[in-house]
Amino acid sequence: MNHTYETDRLYLKVLGRYDARMVLDFYSRNAKEFALYEPLKEEDAKNLNYHAMMLDYELQYFQKNTLLRLYIFEKENPFQIIGTLSFRNISLSFYKSAILGYKMDKDFRRKGYMKEAITKGMEIMDVELHLHRVEAIVLPSNEASIHLLEGLDFQREGLIRDKVFLNGKWEDHYLYSHIFENND
Repeated sequence: MNHTYETDRLYLKVLGRYDARMVLDFYSRNAKEFALYEPLKEEDAKNLNYHAMMLDYELQYFQKNTLLRLYIFEKENPFQIIGTLSFRNISLSFYKSAILGYKMDKDFRRKGYMKEAITKGMEIMDVELHLHRVEAIVLPSNEASIHLLEGLDFQREGLIRDKVFLNGKWEDHYLYSHIFENND
């Protein structure tokens, strides 16, 4: 896998510790919105050392081909993160699978950027890693994310009860999957 990818409008980059300030800025701008969908504590979202540590962790697992976190930048502004997508728990063994996660800056939603970025990410999972399956989970109330996944040919497989602890309670999530037909 490469450290940088390109789409029509975007750069998708693997970042390192030296980029922690950009990541801090991204999470700080969006901490309130992201808290609705992920269990990241607000004090961590606004902590530079936390982001540096997470970037080290991500790079370590990237080098082992078990995680790919790509930060999203507009080509017009390559120094401001506008989103991120990740493929975690990448298994190149008999599972040939990964779990997709993503988030977009509140000011850059509904422009098709995430669809463009995930399309490229899925191409990487298919062509470079030859995966068979990618999964994603989504809150049943997150209609935008459901629409995004379904627009990318993910199929809803069912409801996972009490999947993630968010805002003081366990939340159900839908399980979605995408199967690459030609990777047996």
